[in-house]
Amino acid sequence: MLKKGLYGIYKGVEFRITVDMDNNLKIMTDKKEKTDSTFEDTYQSGVYTKIVKPNELVDCVSVTPFGIIKGEKVQILQEKENKYQVATGALLVGSNLNLPRIDRDSWLGWVSKGEVKLFEEITPINPEDL
Repeated sequence: MLKKGLYGIYKGVEFRITVDMDNNLKIMTDKKEKTDSTFEDTYQSGVYTKIVKPNELVDCVSVTPFGIIKGEKVQILQEKENKYQVATGALLVGSNLNLPRIDRDSWLGWVSKGEVKLFEEITPINPEDL
């Protein structure tokens, strides 16, 4: 599964991090076994959240997935079954990979996972800054 976004460790377990409209820092997961009675499934969607304080999180990172296709670096936007949705803002990269042009400076398309060498850019973040 494609890992993308903000992540941190809470009580020894990795969770996705988000900030709600009231600037509450929340951890979230769709894995019930990672939760306890303090987590809520507010919308009965199978996504469990809990408001936490920044000092309760450690090893927080921002994860951005990228891919290499035929020697060209592209953004990985999402995955579906055996494909990744990839994008680039570079004319030569979009042309070389035969990606559909969707805007003046944007090329976007779906490619087989087998064509992509996936890697992640991981940047440490301070949860106090969120």
